[in-house]
Amino acid sequence: MAVKIGNSYVSEAALSFAQAQENSGGDVLQDLKEKFPNLKFQVGTAPFSGSGLNNVSISPKILKEMQNNPEKRVEYEALIYDISTQNVSRPGLKSHGFIIGDDGGLRGWGISQHDDGEIKRVKVTLDKNDKKSWWQTLLDELDAKRTATKIKSANKINVLA
Repeated sequence: MAVKIGNSYVSEAALSFAQAQENSGGDVLQDLKEKFPNLKFQVGTAPFSGSGLNNVSISPKILKEMQNNPEKRVEYEALIYDISTQNVSRPGLKSHGFIIGDDGGLRGWGISQHDDGEIKRVKVTLDKNDKKSWWQTLLDELDAKRTATKIKSANKINVLA
């Protein structure tokens, strides 16, 4: 079940995890790397700046906010927990990641290679205020691109036949 913390809806497990991990000091980025070893963190807000899976870019403004505001730290750690526990397996998925922007907004991106060898890039703005899974929004967009490529390839075959 989704629960609201700050401006985000996260899972109850994510909120519990973040509250249990609450830490009053230290280097926020280093703490995140230790708490979420399966994620690759970087500071910034540019899409497609990571390679492979499980990339998370965080605005330096958000890191500072997390450092200075324990409630914001819990909110963003809960959001990152949800990111870290998602199953990302998709045929052809080569790279994906999330961006927590200067305004605290969440964006997702993905790069996939389709059966015909074509590379597709997807960028989506995710609504973390929506109880519906923001993660599913990114996967739906990747699947839509994959389906569109298959239909396009099938149409080419039909035209040639």
